Amino acid sequence: MNAHIKFITDATLAGLAKWLRLLGFDTIVYGSAADRPMMRQAQSQERILLTRRRDMRERQFAGDLFLLPAASTGQQLNLVIRKYSLKINSREMYKICLICNQRLHSVGREEVRDLVPAFVFENCEQYQQCDHCGKIYWLGSHIQNALQFLEKNNINIIKNEEM
Repeated sequence: MNAHIKFITDATLAGLAKWLRLLGFDTIVYGSAADRPMMRQAQSQERILLTRRRDMRERQFAGDLFLLPAASTGQQLNLVIRKYSLKINSREMYKICLICNQRLHSVGREEVRDLVPAFVFENCEQYQQCDHCGKIYWLGSHIQNALQFLEKNNINIIKNEEM
């Protein structure tokens, strides 16, 4: 069921959006002020609206709105995961561009030779790229840092071998 859950956040929750993307959830950040057009977009795209603006609850909205507290990104992420009973599957992590929310695709090592730092090219074999913005991703220390962040915030991941 997770695969169909999509989110839209206001600009104040861009950090949360980045983590939801990292975990494999389609999450867009609404670029303008959180208001009626954001609610219409959430409803038309069947997205759960995440915001910190209390006045949004007072507006008529038929969709799903979750008001988050002014807390750390880790706490907010934990609240969203618990509220929607999200299952974090390691197979789905790192599949969405953290910048523009588009799916990533594998690219050959030689294709990125001049696009990544020399040290990265020498030490990494697998790469992914976003067709939309061109950003290139590879396995590095940021993976371990992300896992530590999730562990620190009591967010459990279903490992591939548990599937």
